[in-house]
Order: sequence, then C-alpha cells, then structure tokens
Amino acid sequence: MSRWLITGANGFIGRHVVSTLLAAGDQVLSLSRTLPPDDVTEKSHGGDLQRIVADVRDIDKLTGIINQVDRVIHLAASVSTRSASLSTSINVGGTSALAAAAAQANRPPTIIYVSSLAAAGPVTDAQQSINQQPPSPEAARESDPCHPVSLYGRTKLEAESVLHEFAGRVPITIVRPPCVFGPGDRNLLTLYYAVRSGVNAMLSKTFRYSYISVTDLVPGIIAAAESGKRLTEHPADQGIYYLTDPHAVTFVELADMIAASMDEIGIARRRPLRHIRIPSTIGWLAGGCGEVMMRGFGKRVFLNFDKVREGVSGSWVCDGSRAAQELSFAPSADLATRLVETAIDYQQSAWL
Repeated sequence: MSRWLITGANGFIGRHVVSTLLAAGDQVLSLSRTLPPDDVTEKSHGGDLQRIVADVRDIDKLTGIINQVDRVIHLAASVSTRSASLSTSINVGGTSALAAAAAQANRPPTIIYVSSLAAAGPVTDAQQSINQQPPSPEAARESDPCHPVSLYGRTKLEAESVLHEFAGRVPITIVRPPCVFGPGDRNLLTLYYAVRSGVNAMLSKTFRYSYISVTDLVPGIIAAAESGKRLTEHPADQGIYYLTDPHAVTFVELADMIAASMDEIGIARRRPLRHIRIPSTIGWLAGGCGEVMMRGFGKRVFLNFDKVREGVSGSWVCDGSRAAQELSFAPSADLATRLVETAIDYQQSAWL
C-alpha cells in the first residue's frame, strides 16, 4: 500500500486522483485549504483517507506531514485570482514550500508536479493574425523553449524552475497536461451551454488545441509517479511529460463533437449549431467584464484577460510521444467518447 499526499485535493482533478487512489486501496492524505463541499464525495473508500486542512505555503505544516508519505501529487494552484501577487504566492511559493519540506525529510518522497501546457506557451507565432489561416502547428515537445503568454503560464513555469533547483535532492517529475475536461468539470460546461443554444462564438476558427480527459489524465499522473524519470540538471527536460490526447482539434471541430455527443444521449439542442468568429476587440471587452466580476465581486469566471491572451496567441498543441514511450501512457478512449461521457455526467448532475 502506497502512502500519498495530494495537495489541491478539493479541486476538479484532485477529487478524481483521490478517488482513484482510494479505489486502489492506498493511503491518502488529502490536503486543501478548506473541507470539501457537502456534495463532494469520493467514489470509493477502499483505501484510507485522512483530510488535512492547511495552506500549501505553510512549510512548518508541510514538514510535519511530508514524513508520513512516499509520494506527493502537487495539484494546488491558483488558476484565476484577483491578484497577480496571490497567484505567484500560491503557484510559486506553495511549490517552493513543498519542495523545501520534502528536501528536509529523512527520506524525501517522490513529487509529481502537475504543471500545464500554459507554462510552455502556444506553438504558432503569437503575432500572426487570427483572421488568417495559420500553418499546421508543430506540437510542443518537452525539449522546446517555453514562452508562456499568461500570468498563469508564467507562474507555472516559475514553479517548474523552483523544482529544478531541488533536482538531485528530491525525486521530482513534472507533467504538463493541456486543457483538462471530464465528469465534474465546469469549465467546458460553458461550451456545452453554447452548443445547446446553437451559437458557438470563438476568437479563432483555425487554431488547434490539445485536450485530455481527467479519466485518462489521472492514470498518467500515477504512472509518472511509479515509473517516470526524475528531474536532472542535464538534460533539463528529463523528467517532464506532456499527457495529452493525440488528436488536436479546432474549436469548430470540438463544438461539432460536443453537438454529436448531446444528440447521441438525447439532450435537445435549441437550434442547429452556428460557428461565429468574434473580433479580438470583442474578446478583450468580454475579458474585461470577466476581470470586473472576478476582481470586484470575487466571482468565478470562465473568460478574463489571461484567457483572452491565450486565445489570441495561437495553437496549443503538445506531443505526448515521450509519455507514450517512457510511461506507456495512452488515453484508453478517443476524444469523442470522452465528450459523450462528459455529457452524460452533466445530464446526470442536472447541469444540462
């Protein structure tokens, strides 16, 4: 039985990780800043679950916990906050505190840091007009230079840099998923609403995007913990993996697949789907409205300036061949199937 510490355990990915490990009969220390909502429960309690309420930046608290575990999956992060300094504090400071606590342990546990494709940046020229057909993008590889365009991406890359400082002292592996969706995800739900309404508005019809279902991502994270290579100073990209579905799609293709998934399970759509490219100026205005809601009222928003920066910058495609070779990782179902499963979950949850 393995002993795991999961930070950010209340989050979308964290809940799936905890459930999977418990189903395998493992011991799980679930760390989050608050207890989970009443409607959040693990799918299986075959293992041993201990909840810990703590801030991931609290190195003293972490030091007391870290000696109890063999492996850490570090998911705690600020994706969208009202303050750049708060994002840096959580994403970078929290990662630094965790690594420092692990380095002080008698037997440092293996750390799997769940970073993001946002840390690498887009793969097409950021200056290219979104009105033009972009060239077929090369997929990002782990050895490529990183050029994040958003605050979130920059802080995730900075956190990766912090972890590199601990290479050799703590066994660390970094995984970079692209956009993650699946049962329980509320971000892609916005697109399902749009498809149901019949209007799919987007900043580009031609940029391509990699995706990964949380159903496939979690086994990839666990595989990285069990058999992944660890960070080294040279080469700097060893121990980093993209975990992705191999089929990148445009927003037009993705929306069409979502429409097909809704039709398959009998969710009525109000009208035939239309794809509309909106000017970038409208996107920035919408992002500004999101910023007001987020910063002024503390609301969770899907679109803010960070998301617009990413949306106008190019294609977001990554190459999962290293994970396939070194982790034997591959999604166990195709993207269309995973979108159907997500639609079924939304329907059962009364979200659609």
